[in-house]
Amino acid sequence: MKIETLQRDGVTTIVVSGDVDAPEKAAVGKMVRQLLDSGESRLIFDFEKVTFLGSSGVSCLVAARKDALAKSGGVALVNPPPMIWKVLHTLGFEGDFPIFASREAAARSLAGGAPPK
Repeated sequence: MKIETLQRDGVTTIVVSGDVDAPEKAAVGKMVRQLLDSGESRLIFDFEKVTFLGSSGVSCLVAARKDALAKSGGVALVNPPPMIWKVLHTLGFEGDFPIFASREAAARSLAGGAPPK
């Protein structure tokens, strides 16, 4: 797994590639905690290059969303492959994460505050 962050106009994009499951959960969780602790609460996860999202990866997303909302922010997903949408749908979380085709659209959504619960 590879993680890269990009910050622009108060929104942080976390670009993830590879598998996201139990072995990767600590690295993603640590990065999210560091971002939130530094005041970044509007997070975009760009999953275009994610090849697998397991239950540990989903739990990391859910925790990130909860923590971001607690800081008046939010979490959005960009470019998730159909497999990721299917995982979120199967687990009943697809409505919790707004999904966008571009980082710009996600950033515009988050710029006004947290997405609807």
